[in-house]
Amino acid sequence: MTVADAALLSWAAVVAAVSAVAVVRSLRRPLPAAASRPPSALAAPLLVVRPCAGAEASLALTLGSLGALADDPAHRPFVRLRFAVASPDDAAVPVITAVCDRFAARGLDARLVVTGATAPNQKSDQLARALAAEPDAATVVIVDSDVDLTTFDWDALLSPLADPGVAAVWAPPHEAPGITPGDRASEALLGGSLHAFALLAGIDAGGLVGKVVALRRDALDAIGGFGSLGRHLGEDMELARRWRARGARVVASRGVALARVSGRTGADVAARYGRWLLVIRAQRPWLLASYPGLFFATPLVVLAATGAVLAGRAGAAALGAEALAVAARALVAWAAARASGRRAGFGAMATDVVLADGLLGWAFVRALTSRTVRWRGRALRVAARGELRDAT
Repeated sequence: MTVADAALLSWAAVVAAVSAVAVVRSLRRPLPAAASRPPSALAAPLLVVRPCAGAEASLALTLGSLGALADDPAHRPFVRLRFAVASPDDAAVPVITAVCDRFAARGLDARLVVTGATAPNQKSDQLARALAAEPDAATVVIVDSDVDLTTFDWDALLSPLADPGVAAVWAPPHEAPGITPGDRASEALLGGSLHAFALLAGIDAGGLVGKVVALRRDALDAIGGFGSLGRHLGEDMELARRWRARGARVVASRGVALARVSGRTGADVAARYGRWLLVIRAQRPWLLASYPGLFFATPLVVLAATGAVLAGRAGAAALGAEALAVAARALVAWAAARASGRRAGFGAMATDVVLADGLLGWAFVRALTSRTVRWRGRALRVAARGELRDAT
């Protein structure tokens, strides 16, 4: 066995081992519920805030969804729905107004909140201003505007907060099928790769994805609240870091969150995930090497092994490394689809592998080569610890 053989086998073995751990832990999670489940108990005000910006294609559907939280008349007096926009001229306002009228007809406290947010991280600024108007809300749920709550498992999200040591609970997101190749690649990454958050939650206990998150208001206030995050890209990761530093726990829900977003180009989704990886580069730089090393390692192992064999530097062991990496990747694709509640046949899973690994590699290069991003029409530079500054 040559040095190249040994190196390739070692790399493939690490990839396979991490993949196996992620798969086994995902199998311990229950399958996502096919129907919404209400909270097991709701006896205090629950503030649900949905920050909005622009008229997304599925906005009426997503904002109008609440699932079982609105089905039980006993829960409705405790639920407050706040739809936040930065400006009264935001294109989302007509949709929000109609949705609020429908919820009000069902006996729910639903309101449009114009926040006037101006910070670089508009989401954090909107949340800070919306929460400031609701000082008595002890439990807050933040839900992005593109999340469909029709079948959402509310009990899975809220019940872990019964543990006083838990500061926040987040629901691993995945995406519904879109209409463009870019949409399909994004769906593959979030529902068919090791970066599927339903799998990633099992191997990265320090993570938090703010697509849907329930949190204790006192725990949020103790770390400075959203008002201290207006200049942070990746406010969710920064929240998790601050809570960990105080000894508080952040846990993943046993349920998942379904996002409906469509019409994106490949460049759009590469820019989006490039921003995510830029957060890793800024806040957890020691993890950046894990992306080529683990998350899109399979094509790299295959290319390296094939090249080594053709150059005469490796033999059968290198081909074994290829086989091991490919087998591990196939297992991950199956487990990620299962954990996300997606139905994926062999052909769809093979497509997931190609699209997800290609997209993640593209995003990695973007994050590695530039600290400048465009976010909601604004050019920003990401400095140390994820701090946002206007690009010059």
